[in-house]
Amino acid sequence: MRLIDQLHAQTVTFHADADEDALQLLGPASAHDYQRFLTRRFGFVAPLEHMVVGIDGIEHYVDVRRFTKHELLRRDLMSFRMTAAEVDQLPRCPLPVLTAPEEALGWAYVIERSTLGHSNLFHHLASIIPGEVAFSSSYLKCYFGALGEMWRGFGHALEVFSSTPSRSMRVLQGARGAFRTYRTWRHLEKERAVAESRFA
Repeated sequence: MRLIDQLHAQTVTFHADADEDALQLLGPASAHDYQRFLTRRFGFVAPLEHMVVGIDGIEHYVDVRRFTKHELLRRDLMSFRMTAAEVDQLPRCPLPVLTAPEEALGWAYVIERSTLGHSNLFHHLASIIPGEVAFSSSYLKCYFGALGEMWRGFGHALEVFSSTPSRSMRVLQGARGAFRTYRTWRHLEKERAVAESRFA
């Protein structure tokens, strides 16, 4: 079994929670709901991508240009009339310090897996809030027309570690740690949003 398929099998219990924000947008959704989704994603994706590209030697395993989704999220948020300074001040998820490429790519699996649902989400939002989505969907279209190729490329990058049990285990441990951290982050952000609405 390919390592990316093992990741799916061994993290499946986390998937429903990780997908919840996107699934909620597939129903009735407002521009505010979408902005809140982008804000939460930015708060997790930005520090994680910065961490991944900062790992020494990571470029030997994967094309680091794929880890620029935080810039697309920044652009989308600014389309909601946020300034660059306001985006920079958004809360960000605290992450552990990682040094191993295999563990970092395990963490990146959470981000890369989420892109599999972007096309459906984009088309749905474009049908219900077309004006807003027209100018704030660069993140959802990050792999537009190349999703299969990008997913296979990520799988190939992971497969390098499959022949070494200790390294493949670190990939799996990284992914599980990332899902747990993302779950905690989402719940904290939901609580923060509720608290802010009470004082609005």
